Amino acid sequence: MQKLATWLGVLALTTTLCAQDFTKSMTAEERQATGLDKLDATELARLKAIVERYKAGEVAVVQQAAEEKVAAAEVRMKAAETKAAEAATTERKGPGWFTALVTLQKAGSRPEANEELQLKLAGTLRTFSGKRSFTLDGGQVWTMIEVDSYAGPTLQNPVVHIYPGPFGVFWLRIPEAALRVKVKPVKLE
Repeated sequence: MQKLATWLGVLALTTTLCAQDFTKSMTAEERQATGLDKLDATELARLKAIVERYKAGEVAVVQQAAEEKVAAAEVRMKAAETKAAEAATTERKGPGWFTALVTLQKAGSRPEANEELQLKLAGTLRTFSGKRSFTLDGGQVWTMIEVDSYAGPTLQNPVVHIYPGPFGVFWLRIPEAALRVKVKPVKLE
């Protein structure tokens, strides 16, 4: 966008400079050295007309180049907008809070309370006491932030629900095991 503004400024400046009488920008010595002082009013008017015609051709070339660059910038901008719109409409890999956590684009925004990430635990849930990490099928790793325990049956690839709580806390829940623990992300993919 800055390049577009720069080219428009150059175009405006070029047009302004071309509209000026070239003899007014000359010193008295330059006018005398070039012989302009020897020309009568008609001859000087003809010379000015020739110079203006020449400058108009140069301005047209500069103007055309600037217009081409502006058009190219607009095409790139539309392509970027289209790409962003397509990215926004593609299917998300999880709830909005998870996407925000992964991309860090919505840092500080409040997640919807009813949105939750549902994946399967990669492997087996066995009896544990203390803190442990949970690796999910999607490649994410979440670790407990408080000590807890589980003494239920061994479960193979149970469904795991992760959802946000207040104050930036995340909860991991495994309904089959009646387990609910506070967790934090360690690895997100």
